[in-house]
Amino acid sequence: MDLSDGDYSDPPEPVDQAHVLTPRELSFQRYGFFASVLIVNTLSILLAYLQHQGTAIFTVILFIKSRDILSVVITVVGMIARSVDRFFNPVPPITSQFILTLIPAYSESQEQILKAIHALRNNGVEPHHQVMLVILDGKPVDIKSSMTKVCKELERPHDTFKGKRISLGITAGFIGDVPVLVIQKRRNSGKKDTLIMTNDIFNYPRDNMPVLTRRLRREIWLDVLPELTAGFPVPFTKFDMIFNTDADSKIHQGALLRLANSLVREPRAIASCGLVLVEFEEGCEWSAWNMYQQFQYCYGQYVRRGAEHIWGKVTCLPGCITMIKVMPECGPAMKKYAAAITGRNAIAHQVQYLGTDRRQTYCFLSQSRDLKTLFIPNAVSETVAPQSLTHYLSQRRRWGSNAYFNNYFYCFGENMALITRTVAFLELVRLTMVYWRFSNTIQFVTTLIRQLAGGTFAPITLAPLISIGQLPLFWFIFCVIKERPLRERMHKLALGWMINKTVAPFMSMAVFTKVAMNIGSQVWGLTGTS
Repeated sequence: MDLSDGDYSDPPEPVDQAHVLTPRELSFQRYGFFASVLIVNTLSILLAYLQHQGTAIFTVILFIKSRDILSVVITVVGMIARSVDRFFNPVPPITSQFILTLIPAYSESQEQILKAIHALRNNGVEPHHQVMLVILDGKPVDIKSSMTKVCKELERPHDTFKGKRISLGITAGFIGDVPVLVIQKRRNSGKKDTLIMTNDIFNYPRDNMPVLTRRLRREIWLDVLPELTAGFPVPFTKFDMIFNTDADSKIHQGALLRLANSLVREPRAIASCGLVLVEFEEGCEWSAWNMYQQFQYCYGQYVRRGAEHIWGKVTCLPGCITMIKVMPECGPAMKKYAAAITGRNAIAHQVQYLGTDRRQTYCFLSQSRDLKTLFIPNAVSETVAPQSLTHYLSQRRRWGSNAYFNNYFYCFGENMALITRTVAFLELVRLTMVYWRFSNTIQFVTTLIRQLAGGTFAPITLAPLISIGQLPLFWFIFCVIKERPLRERMHKLALGWMINKTVAPFMSMAVFTKVAMNIGSQVWGLTGTS
């Protein structure tokens, strides 16, 4: 690891180089984008009604769903090919890895953070070794009083990626036999700054890293980490991986081991992620919100993310369960991830300042076409889902914005594989045509009823199309039967499917409208579950 630092001068106050979008610029781009989407959807609706052909309408619906259909076909073929490959090429042996486990906290209590530390320590990571990193973002939490040994205490300045100078309170020590490094930001600077700072200090550094961060990196590596890692059975020289999670996420036993092993076995994999399930909190187990979101989570991960794993380009690494390999490509990726947006394009501002997980994933994959990101479904985590319409729309406004606008970069960005560009394009079409999809569904149903009433319905014409259209659902049902985490939730997933069929079209339109009318907004939204 490069620890050189030849600059000991007092650095000037940081300046945020980003262009601040004016209200006029925001309004012009928001309403211009929304008007364009409405025009395209309206013209498509009119064209569909002029056709009056049920088969033609359903064929277009199939094109809109073609991403999921393509995903299923590729997944099945890929799984067969991998089974054959494993038969002839045995899995290589696993070597011991040093893992830095990042636990960012914003509003979590001391009890939640300590519970997360102990749960991760007992997750069964052997033969690998862990150091815990807790970064408290603004809200003070007393972790020091729970330490059985304090090794080092520091107070250092820090320049955030948005050009603000804040103070850091740093405490290094042990909680039992667990080496823990706690960094308390004296002022909130956001989760994205936490991710950038973590990678700047513990991963390969970017070439434009702030002077203060470079000095802190040197101090931690020379004066803090040697004492924290002195008890490891093998000499510590660097971290091999960084595990990202949340203090309020529940990580299932063995998840870290499976993620780490997947990166050891795949030399060009830069990161791997696990399966995210909805946590059924006490009193909310049968909540309609939980059923609704559980189906969405599982369907998307097994149908779409599972296919992305087959071709090695998972496009969203969830922040609650992701393992990042320490690689030279991480430095340039963080440089792109932390770059100030100096132009007036609101979409560029949107993905850079509101996006965290998807934007980071894109920055990794854009470094080289041969880099891979993986999905490991038997590494399971649970996270709390929103329990009200207000919170749901607030969260999905952020998630939907990141998903939609990052697809422009996956479609037209640098070093993207052809399959990634194709899938991103299909997803852009599907999301953009949200109002037309709703109208088309109504038109298809009314046309079908009219043909049945008039005796002109020809089932032989639509049967093959319907079968193809339901292929993703059939595959998901197969996954529910095959995969234990889904099988245990089978009855809840069935209820979630029914709720989705009822409300999803309305929710999709509401979320997309909220996304379109908030282009350029960097407001994180509601936190918590209410």
